[in-house]
Amino acid sequence: MNQSTQNGVQPLQRRRNEIDRLDNQLLRLLNQRARIACELGAIKIASGLPAYDGRRERQVLARVCAENEGPLGPESVANIFRRVILETRRIGIRSMQQQRMKSATVKNFSKEARNGH
Repeated sequence: MNQSTQNGVQPLQRRRNEIDRLDNQLLRLLNQRARIACELGAIKIASGLPAYDGRRERQVLARVCAENEGPLGPESVANIFRRVILETRRIGIRSMQQQRMKSATVKNFSKEARNGH
């Protein structure tokens, strides 16, 4: 490999490494956000509130678009966050369904135990 090829590869690899580190940070933060959002959903349900709040979603989208400094445009930022919110909602629904199934299983088991089964 000649000098000019080596000079081009090193900065390229360095930038790829930076992207890999950022991807890892994004992944950690997205999972942290999802855990918190699922906890909020459970709190809302326990309080008798609807899990989905369209007004809050619009506030989040407006806030992240307003704070965006680019180079991503507002439409791109809104699309990314809509997807994050959708995926979080999906795992929240799955989590609630699993909780209901566990609760139903425990109730049925307790009922059977009382009936001598």
